[in-house]
Amino acid sequence: MMNYIDPDKNTQCTAYLFVATFPYSQYTYVEAAASMNQSDWLYCNVHMLEFFEGSPVKIVCDNLKTGVIAHPKHAELKYPNASLETLDCEARGINRDTIVNLASMGFVSAATNLIITGATGAGKTYLSCVLGVEACKQTLRTCYIRMPDMLGHFQNHKDNLREQVRYRKRLGNYKVLIIDEWLNYKINERESKFIYELIEQRCGNSPTIFVGQYDVEDWHERLGGGTQADSIMDRIHS
Repeated sequence: MMNYIDPDKNTQCTAYLFVATFPYSQYTYVEAAASMNQSDWLYCNVHMLEFFEGSPVKIVCDNLKTGVIAHPKHAELKYPNASLETLDCEARGINRDTIVNLASMGFVSAATNLIITGATGAGKTYLSCVLGVEACKQTLRTCYIRMPDMLGHFQNHKDNLREQVRYRKRLGNYKVLIIDEWLNYKINERESKFIYELIEQRCGNSPTIFVGQYDVEDWHERLGGGTQADSIMDRIHS
């Protein structure tokens, strides 16, 4: 990485150096790129092979993250093979353009929460996994979890505050968090407090995808009502 002054804008910019070297001859190719994203990395690879006038038997990448697509299993998705291509939008009454737009992950950079509701069998979980797979493809740290499992872990450690905080922070740090079976069961006051702390941590930083059967109008009551439910709903909609 190096800094330089753009003569046209008179501003300091950063260039990232792509370096490729033959191990024996030390013959080297270096190219400056505007970013470390996948597109620039691929262009640099093409230019490197053109420069060397051929392709070696093997290319070994050092500490590479840009060129690796995270495997969906890392997100523990229920449907790790879910894809836009197999999503039957017409049968599910979904606007394909809307899903394609969501799959670009613009909602992630905007930290905008998504809500997917509908009856059993409507394909809510599959749709959330489609978005989860797309997030993994863009190397965004993603987690899929059922709400009963999340609260089950909380209940198993209800007397261990340190573990509760550790678990909540781990979930809060995912770039994309998918909570399935959201509020399918009513929760108690302590569980509501845990959810509040989790949503508070993520609010304005990273989006959460809420997947469940109940309409949003029912959530306040299922969160226990009162001011704490008010606070949770306010952060979900913010």
